[in-house]
Amino acid sequence: MKYSLRKTPSHLHLVYKYGEPGGGVIGRNISLAIEGPVLTLDIDLEANLRARNKSSTWYVSAMFLARNPHKLKSVQCPDNLVRSRLIRAWEQVTHPVLKLRLDLGGHGRFVYEVSPHSLFMGGVQLDVREFREEQEADVETMGAPATDSNPTRHHA
Repeated sequence: MKYSLRKTPSHLHLVYKYGEPGGGVIGRNISLAIEGPVLTLDIDLEANLRARNKSSTWYVSAMFLARNPHKLKSVQCPDNLVRSRLIRAWEQVTHPVLKLRLDLGGHGRFVYEVSPHSLFMGGVQLDVREFREEQEADVETMGAPATDSNPTRHHA
């Protein structure tokens, strides 16, 4: 069963391992899917990559995540509405396991196993326990060297 937690934009703060600089992004269409004891929090981050200003902090932060999904340490969401709805769902499940899926559209969908913590000032922090998988990443659009799988194509 899938529930919408928030459709309107909500600010998220990303924290990385290894001393990498964190950043802020905007999450939209935040939803929660419940399948047995597994709760999957889905957050759409694709709008950050549609910025006209490619030096904006939201675009830069989203691109850093797309290139380094394994370095994500935690995600903070100061939105009390998301927090309260997540807690309500969490309490209704026996031995819950929480996963986080960050959707960057053509740049990939990244799944993490996370543990939630309520923040003193409100909101929730999701600490990454394990980077689970990467789905549908389009490496060529991320600026990485593309491999030419078509031998008949000629470069000028």
